[in-house]
Amino acid sequence: PGVGLISPPPHHDIYSIEDLAQLIHDLKNANRDARISVKLVSKAGVGTIAAGVAKATAGVIVISGYDGGTGASPKTSIKHTGLPWELGLAEAHQTLMLNGLRDRVVLETDGKLMTGRDVVMAALLGAEEFGFATAPLVVLG
Repeated sequence: PGVGLISPPPHHDIYSIEDLAQLIHDLKNANRDARISVKLVSKAGVGTIAAGVAKATAGVIVISGYDGGTGASPKTSIKHTGLPWELGLAEAHQTLMLNGLRDRVVLETDGKLMTGRDVVMAALLGAEEFGFATAPLVVLG
């Protein structure tokens, strides 16, 4: 009655920032109005990757903390991958600012944002948009 899927899916066509830049270029050629978003796991060095993504002309960079994940993600991916979103967001924002790239992209964060305090903290660390999934699911029961 179904087929098992790998979540998150591997992207075997992207092995470098140049590969990602080519994918963004191709997507923009297919739809000039598309808002291209690149999701990065919060980890040490994410600022350097975010700078490359900004130079590759993505419109949005999403910094995802270790606490989030899709409902299909294995527990090992959710509980043992990455760092808190606060650390990655701060590093990405600071790196983009230092390299004059901050105005090229919108910074978003997700990964178990649960309260208004989380949103305020994310905004103070540089986020302009905020992703929610866990809190609404908890409310729904």
